[in-house]
Amino acid sequence: MNMTKLLGIAVAAAMLSTGAMAATMTPAQQCTALQKQFDQEIIKHGSAAKAGAAKELRADGAKLCTAGKSTDGVKKLEAALNDIGVKPQS
Repeated sequence: MNMTKLLGIAVAAAMLSTGAMAATMTPAQQCTALQKQFDQEIIKHGSAAKAGAAKELRADGAKLCTAGKSTDGVKKLEAALNDIGVKPQS
Protein backbone atom coordinates (compact mmCIF):
# COMPACT_ATOMS: atom_id res chain seq x y z
CA MET A 1 0.00 0.00 0.00
CA ASN A 2 2.85 2.41 0.72
CA MET A 3 4.23 1.79 -2.77
CA THR A 4 0.87 2.70 -4.35
CA LYS A 5 0.69 5.85 -2.26
CA LEU A 6 4.22 6.86 -3.24
CA LEU A 7 3.46 6.24 -6.90
CA GLY A 8 0.35 8.44 -6.65
CA ILE A 9 2.34 11.22 -5.02
CA ALA A 10 5.04 10.97 -7.69
CA VAL A 11 2.47 11.19 -10.49
CA ALA A 12 0.78 14.18 -8.84
CA ALA A 13 4.12 15.96 -8.40
CA ALA A 14 5.00 15.35 -12.05
CA MET A 15 1.68 16.77 -13.17
CA LEU A 16 2.07 19.85 -10.99
CA SER A 17 5.58 20.54 -12.23
CA THR A 18 4.41 20.26 -15.85
CA GLY A 19 1.63 22.77 -15.15
CA ALA A 20 4.07 25.15 -13.52
CA MET A 21 6.37 24.95 -16.52
CA ALA A 22 3.49 25.73 -18.85
CA ALA A 23 2.67 28.83 -16.79
CA THR A 24 6.21 30.21 -17.26
CA MET A 25 6.36 33.03 -19.78
CA THR A 26 8.97 33.44 -22.46
CA PRO A 27 11.06 36.62 -22.37
CA ALA A 28 9.02 37.98 -25.30
CA GLN A 29 5.80 37.38 -23.38
CA GLN A 30 7.35 39.02 -20.31
CA CYS A 31 8.16 42.06 -22.44
CA THR A 32 4.54 42.45 -23.41
CA ALA A 33 3.23 41.87 -19.89
CA LEU A 34 5.71 44.26 -18.25
CA GLN A 35 5.05 47.02 -20.80
CA LYS A 36 1.35 46.72 -20.16
CA GLN A 37 1.90 46.71 -16.39
CA PHE A 38 4.07 49.82 -16.58
CA ASP A 39 1.56 51.65 -18.77
CA GLN A 40 -1.19 50.94 -16.23
CA GLU A 41 0.90 51.75 -13.16
CA ILE A 42 2.50 54.99 -14.39
CA ILE A 43 -0.96 56.58 -14.24
CA LYS A 44 -1.03 56.05 -10.46
CA HIS A 45 2.68 56.54 -9.85
CA GLY A 46 3.47 59.33 -12.29
CA SER A 47 4.56 61.62 -9.49
CA ALA A 48 7.22 59.21 -8.20
CA ALA A 49 10.66 60.75 -7.79
CA LYS A 50 12.12 58.61 -10.56
CA ALA A 51 9.09 58.68 -12.90
CA GLY A 52 10.97 60.48 -15.67
CA ALA A 53 13.86 58.02 -15.57
CA ALA A 54 11.36 55.16 -15.41
CA LYS A 55 9.66 56.35 -18.60
CA GLU A 56 13.04 56.38 -20.36
CA LEU A 57 13.78 52.86 -19.10
CA ARG A 58 10.37 51.73 -20.33
CA ALA A 59 11.07 53.15 -23.79
CA ASP A 60 14.54 51.57 -23.88
CA GLY A 61 13.08 48.24 -22.75
CA ALA A 62 10.42 48.35 -25.45
CA LYS A 63 13.06 49.04 -28.11
CA LEU A 64 15.14 46.09 -26.92
CA CYS A 65 12.09 43.84 -26.93
CA THR A 66 11.20 44.91 -30.46
CA ALA A 67 14.80 44.30 -31.58
CA GLY A 68 14.61 40.70 -30.38
CA LYS A 69 16.66 41.32 -27.24
CA SER A 70 13.82 40.36 -24.93
CA THR A 71 15.96 39.36 -21.94
CA ASP A 72 17.66 42.76 -21.90
CA GLY A 73 14.31 44.45 -22.48
CA VAL A 74 12.78 42.64 -19.51
CA LYS A 75 15.59 43.88 -17.26
CA LYS A 76 14.96 47.49 -18.32
CA LEU A 77 11.20 47.15 -17.89
CA GLU A 78 11.62 45.63 -14.43
CA ALA A 79 13.94 48.49 -13.49
CA ALA A 80 11.35 50.99 -14.77
CA LEU A 81 8.67 49.46 -12.57
CA ASN A 82 10.98 49.38 -9.57
CA ASP A 83 11.76 53.07 -10.11
CA ILE A 84 8.10 53.95 -9.66
CA GLY A 85 7.78 51.69 -6.63
CA VAL A 86 5.90 48.81 -8.26
CA LYS A 87 6.86 45.14 -8.04
CA PRO A 88 7.17 43.66 -11.54
CA GLN A 89 4.73 40.81 -12.24
CA SER A 90 6.37 38.36 -14.55
